[in-house]
Amino acid sequence: MDERREVRVIIGKRSYRTQTELDEFTLARVTSIVDEVCKAVGYGVDQESLLMLTCLQLAYNLERIMGTFEPLKERLDKLPVWEPLPEEE
Repeated sequence: MDERREVRVIIGKRSYRTQTELDEFTLARVTSIVDEVCKAVGYGVDQESLLMLTCLQLAYNLERIMGTFEPLKERLDKLPVWEPLPEEE
């Protein structure tokens, strides 16, 4: 990653200054996900509740995703490992 830089991120009704090594595209994707979850939670709640509910929703989504991919990971872990052929001299 590149060097850290200071950015401004808007969550709900507030703006936060933070530092990141994320490139512009990745930062935009991440903030878009947070914004989408905030909108689903509803902007009618106070900022602290919005942050807490957004964190809980993101954690729940992550847990569901991990549960979906865990069986696949277990199957992949059981597959034989491909070894490179020795180089010919």
